[in-house]
Amino acid sequence: MGSSEHDIPSRLVARVSRFGDASAMVLAREALPAPRGTDVVVRVTYASLGSTDLLARRGGYVLQPRPGFVTGYDFVGELVTESAVSLALGLREGAAIAGVLPRMGAHATFLTISPTFLVALPSGMDAAAAAVLPLDAVTAARALELAGPARRVLVQGASGAVGALAVQLARREGRVVVGTASERGRDAVERLGIPFVDYAAADWPAHVREASGGGVDAAIDHTGSPRVREALAPGGAVIHTAFAGRPGHERGDAVRGSFDSAAHLRDRVCSVPLYVATRRAEYRRLLASLLADAARGSLRAAEPVLFPLGEVWEAHRFAEAAEAGRKVVLAVG
Repeated sequence: MGSSEHDIPSRLVARVSRFGDASAMVLAREALPAPRGTDVVVRVTYASLGSTDLLARRGGYVLQPRPGFVTGYDFVGELVTESAVSLALGLREGAAIAGVLPRMGAHATFLTISPTFLVALPSGMDAAAAAVLPLDAVTAARALELAGPARRVLVQGASGAVGALAVQLARREGRVVVGTASERGRDAVERLGIPFVDYAAADWPAHVREASGGGVDAAIDHTGSPRVREALAPGGAVIHTAFAGRPGHERGDAVRGSFDSAAHLRDRVCSVPLYVATRRAEYRRLLASLLADAARGSLRAAEPVLFPLGEVWEAHRFAEAAEAGRKVVLAVG
């Protein structure tokens, strides 16, 4: 069935009306952008709600400097229309798909999108379980790629959604891994089979150096803290997946952190939105491989905690305090 045979006059979206707490979210009915060229229409069924969405809603995300945007980077759903490009990629109408957007906008009942952002969901894979993976898994895998041959790796926030995936992937590659987390996340980190370091400890970098046998060759870091460098071995590098910054100063701290990182030639910034936008074939191969790993049980993702799109306010509040190993997923469809 082609796009001309469908009539989807509107969609429901979760939009940030102003920067602030969960009450800043609004549900809005709006027209669905018409497909252009080889674009396709996707019916979103599930979409994750992660830390980047919360940061953006509060006004601390550099890539969303003004309110008015629709949250959500990744999603699973169903292909409603097809095009020559989707057919060339093996994606026909009715296919179960997953994807990551180069800009936010996934918290919507329908998307008009290039099929080059989509991959097929593995047969039989639970869609809600798959929804926690695309952005976080690509971030974790891409960060390890940027770490190169580093044998000893520090994963900051190892109990978190990205961190836990990075630990699993790094260990599968035979790397020595040390993970930091809060005391609340100790059990989750130790279940991953790696040494735990409490990042609230005053001398946590020294504990990392001790646990890794002299310092790590690469640190996968989302905090932007300059103290991460104290945990590095000589010649080590920091792979920045984010620059969390201080509460209320996140955007400025992120900008300063980016400039500071540029001064260290071995450092790398893991920008998944840029990666998705500019290296689409590589991104699709990586995402398809990660989904296949999860489908056969060789990669363990966070447990999805489902909220209907109509309860987006409660979903945001829950996500602010979600415990390790759980991630909010909006049941959109």
